[in-house]
Amino acid sequence: MKITLLTDKDAKNWNTFMAENFPVVGAFLQTYEWGEFQKTLGRKVNRYFVSNGGAPICAFMLVEHPLPFGFKYLYSPRGPVLARDLKGKQAGEIFETIKSWAHKNFSHFVFVRLEPPIEELPPHTNSNGLVFPPYYIQPRYNLAINLSGKDEDILDSFHSSTRSNMARAKRRLVTVQEILKATVAVEQEFFKMSHDTADRNGGKNIYPGKTYFDSFFVNIPIISDKRDPEKLSLKIYLGLEKGEPAAMHSVLFFGTTATYLYGAGYRASLSSKVTSYLHWQAMQDAKKLGCLYYDLGGIDEDKWPSLTTFKRQFKGEEFSYLGNIDILLKPVVYFIYNLVRRLKKLN
Repeated sequence: MKITLLTDKDAKNWNTFMAENFPVVGAFLQTYEWGEFQKTLGRKVNRYFVSNGGAPICAFMLVEHPLPFGFKYLYSPRGPVLARDLKGKQAGEIFETIKSWAHKNFSHFVFVRLEPPIEELPPHTNSNGLVFPPYYIQPRYNLAINLSGKDEDILDSFHSSTRSNMARAKRRLVTVQEILKATVAVEQEFFKMSHDTADRNGGKNIYPGKTYFDSFFVNIPIISDKRDPEKLSLKIYLGLEKGEPAAMHSVLFFGTTATYLYGAGYRASLSSKVTSYLHWQAMQDAKKLGCLYYDLGGIDEDKWPSLTTFKRQFKGEEFSYLGNIDILLKPVVYFIYNLVRRLKKLN
C-alpha cells in the first residue's frame, strides 16, 4: 500500500472521496474546507490518500498540535476514512500501513492520534503499538434524525413533549431569522448568549475563544437556499421571541448530513422553547437542501445527562464510534503526558 501527500489542486478529489465514503456523522471534520479553517488557527495540516495500486481506498487529514516543552502530536479528527467497499482484511492492513508509515516519518512527534468513524477495528488489525485512551476528543456517541419522510411524519415521530415545545414556541411568538453574513454585531450577540449559557452550566465555558469564531464565520461559506454537497457550508439561525434575540444555532452542511455544531441562548427565553424550534427549522431546511440526516451532535448519559435526554426526545438514530487510537512514537513522553493529564483532571 502507498500513502500519498495531497496538494491543493486535489481539493475536489478529496471532498468527493469524503462525500462518497464517510458515514452519517462527522464528515465535516475531514473536509478540505475544515482543514483550511484549521490552518487559520495556526495549525499545520496535511492530507493523505492511501492506495493499493489503483484508486484511493482510504483518506485522512493530520492536524499538528503542540504539547508542553516543545513536543507535538498529530491528530486525525474522525479519520482515517475507509472506502465503503473495503473487505475486512484489507481494512486491517490499512491501519498497519499507517502505523509503520507514522514510525518512519514522524518519529519526532510523541504520538499520532487516529479517530476512525467505525464501531470497531477491522479484523486482522495488529494492535501492537496502539493505545486506546479511556477518554475521547469527538463524541463517541451521536444522535441524528432521519429526514427521509414527510415533514409531518418526522414531527409526529418526536416525543410528545418535543411536539408540545414546538406548539409553545409558536404561542410565544417565536420566529426564526437566517443570518446571511456574520457581522461583528452577530458575533457579539452570540458571545453574549454563550456567556449566559456558560453561567447556567455553573460557569463552565464549553465554547472556543473569540479568535476561533472570528475565523470560523469568515472561512466557512454561509449559504441560503442552494449548496454544493461536496463543499462544506454553513447556516446561522437566529431565534427571536417577540422580535427580540433569544437563541442562535450554527449548522454545517456536507454530503447528505446537516450537523448542529454550536448553539447558545438567553436564560430568560428558555421557557419559550426556542431551541427546539430552531432545530426543527434547521431540519426542514436540511431536507430541502437534499440532506438525509440532521446530526444533533454528541450524547453521553454520564457526561451530559440533561442534554442527552433533550436530544433523545427527537427520537433519532444513535451512532457509536470506536474512539481514539494512539500510535505511540515516544512511549516515555506519552506516559508522562497522560499522567500529567490525569493529575490535572483530579485537581
